[in-house]
Amino acid sequence: MPRGAFPGTSPISQAEASGLPASAPIDVHTHVVPPDVVNGRRRYSQADVWFGRLYRNERRVLATADDLRRSMRRAGFGASVAFGFAWRDPGLCRANNDYVLQAAAASNDPGSRVLPFCVVPPGDVDFAAAEMERCQALGAVGVGELFPQGQGWNLNDRSAVRSFMDTVRSLGLILTVHTSEPVGHTYPGKDSTTPDAIWSVIEAAEGEVPIILAHWGGGLAFYELMPEVHQQAQNVYYDSSASHLLYRPDIFRVMGQLAPGRVLFGSDYPLIRQTRALRLASEAGLPPDDLAALLGGNARRLGLNTPASRDAV
Repeated sequence: MPRGAFPGTSPISQAEASGLPASAPIDVHTHVVPPDVVNGRRRYSQADVWFGRLYRNERRVLATADDLRRSMRRAGFGASVAFGFAWRDPGLCRANNDYVLQAAAASNDPGSRVLPFCVVPPGDVDFAAAEMERCQALGAVGVGELFPQGQGWNLNDRSAVRSFMDTVRSLGLILTVHTSEPVGHTYPGKDSTTPDAIWSVIEAAEGEVPIILAHWGGGLAFYELMPEVHQQAQNVYYDSSASHLLYRPDIFRVMGQLAPGRVLFGSDYPLIRQTRALRLASEAGLPPDDLAALLGGNARRLGLNTPASRDAV
């Protein structure tokens, strides 16, 4: 394989600095991999068990950064958060991070900004800390999407989880974590990171690290009806990635009620076309203000529209 922004800053000044229209949609959940991974799918399927489970099937689409930029222009997105794959091997993580950082640095069109996150194996605390620091210096605004089961992250090891989260906090990064539902149908990406499992990460963050839970957090927001959970989850956000495979369209309205101000649009591109994901969200029957918050307002308040560093990797 070939080789920011923080909560509390003004969303208005960030929009001006980035050159993004204030109303441009933002996708907080997309994946890109180098062309070598696309062309060498079988080889990488043997190198990583979970990559193989998800992508051994040739019909499952992989995307490069160029693919993402074309998709963004087609769908009208102003910015997209880009992750690599959540590799278990540190070297593969680093190589995919370099590719994402290069893609962000080359994204000189203010109308289709790539916002880079870095992926690390969180169980390897020393490597993860060094790699997050390196990527943050090169423009990464977050870490993720992490895949606890696929990467062998023991969420019951609270000391190690806290050490990892302390590094994320010290670097001012946003964290995105894959989550799954404890009930319902099975699918290739469904894992054991259910609301009870991810709670150790939320506790370790102590409200000081913005945490985006992918795929609506596996239902965690329901438990925010409990006052003590709601209080501790005030810096927890929920993205809408892969909604089309999981829930009825009502999920957009319900989640807006359970976690107002903390719902984010995510497509999970290339699992679904950004144009289709945007249409499904737009047709969910949300009031205009709620739809605007979902499609970008909440992400801007979180800091997800700031241009990445232009330093070469």
